[in-house]
Amino acid sequence: MDIKDSATLLSEPEDINRTIWAIGGGKGGTGKSFFSANLAIHLSQSGEEVLLIDADLGGPNLHTFLGIKKTNVDLGHFITNKVKDLKDIQIPTPYKRLNLIKGTENVLFTSNLNYFKKLKLIRHIKAFDTKRVIIDIGTGSSYNCIDIFLLSNPGILVINPEPTSIENAYYFLKSCIIRLLKLQVEQYKIQDLMKKVADQIQDTSKSIYSFLNEVISHDKFYADLLYRALTKFTPVLIINKARDEKDYL
Repeated sequence: MDIKDSATLLSEPEDINRTIWAIGGGKGGTGKSFFSANLAIHLSQSGEEVLLIDADLGGPNLHTFLGIKKTNVDLGHFITNKVKDLKDIQIPTPYKRLNLIKGTENVLFTSNLNYFKKLKLIRHIKAFDTKRVIIDIGTGSSYNCIDIFLLSNPGILVINPEPTSIENAYYFLKSCIIRLLKLQVEQYKIQDLMKKVADQIQDTSKSIYSFLNEVISHDKFYADLLYRALTKFTPVLIINKARDEKDYL
């Protein structure tokens, strides 16, 4: 099987009958895993076939939320090539129609996926037939987290009404937008155009809007492609642990 790069893999058209939700938090402790587990349980009890993937390579805990103590296989077996197909490590849960791919506790060898292992994981996730896939990603703004978040439609960010959580969420979304633009640049091989634009705006405002306006002045066709890619990025914010209406403002 050909190895596709991130730009090609993430831009492939999605199955309109399937939904992939990647759920992040920007930082730890926001309640993203609790939300992921409850969303999966709710959908399965509503009659949906659901696959829940614990892709938090630093500290998986979805199995605990589902009442599963020990399994013979987990994501680490797939990442280290002990199991070839991701489908072979999904396990049933106490809830009908809900399967789990347990995260790995072997952090030493799996916490930092290399480029090709990440692409392999994304490719296998996209190959699942299950119509509802929920992925609990790790914290932080690494390419591993961002690329899996960009895989979803839409991505869900669980935040808390506190400065550190909001700040981390802002930086995470900013990193997603920058990554999305870089992937488009790689896909359409317009690095020279982007360098020219970057040189033009280096002493001015560096907002996304000023960047796109400068691209339009050089090449409207590629500016439209970048704009369409950005408009497809519509993450959902979930405010957890809110105390009153002021926490939503």
